Amino acid sequence: MAESSVVAEFDFVSYKIDSISFKMGNEVSYLLNTTSIKSECINLSIKLRNTEKFIIDEKTTYIGGLITQVIILNEAGSTMVEGQFGISGLFTTNDSVDKQAEETFAKINLPALLMPYLRATMTNVLSNAGFGTMLFPLLNIYELAKAQNLPIIDHTKKMISP
Repeated sequence: MAESSVVAEFDFVSYKIDSISFKMGNEVSYLLNTTSIKSECINLSIKLRNTEKFIIDEKTTYIGGLITQVIILNEAGSTMVEGQFGISGLFTTNDSVDKQAEETFAKINLPALLMPYLRATMTNVLSNAGFGTMLFPLLNIYELAKAQNLPIIDHTKKMISP
């Protein structure tokens, strides 16, 4: 490997969309509406999940994710569509990483890496449901993680019973 090569401390193993809930209101006008949904009619809320740390096959393994709720309003401001989409991802490392690198990865990088996959799923589901292509706003995962400040749940230490 060349001296200038960068080696990642964490490996992205896999992800899964682990929850989808989608419901349209029961109004004929929603079916008759064929116009594109405007970005100001899309409300998003995002909750990061706690990252959990395990030892699996002698590798430190991190599992984390996020849940996004989307509400789409019609022109009159009524809720037309509600949906919730969740994603989980699995990452590993062979090396012991310092506490700061682990915190940064688990709280910021992990959800930031998963967000494009969740965004694509949300876009596809809504498009295939007849709502056309929607552009979701870009999100500042760093600020979101800072605001939520979730701890890493460490399952690597064995519990000693009294």
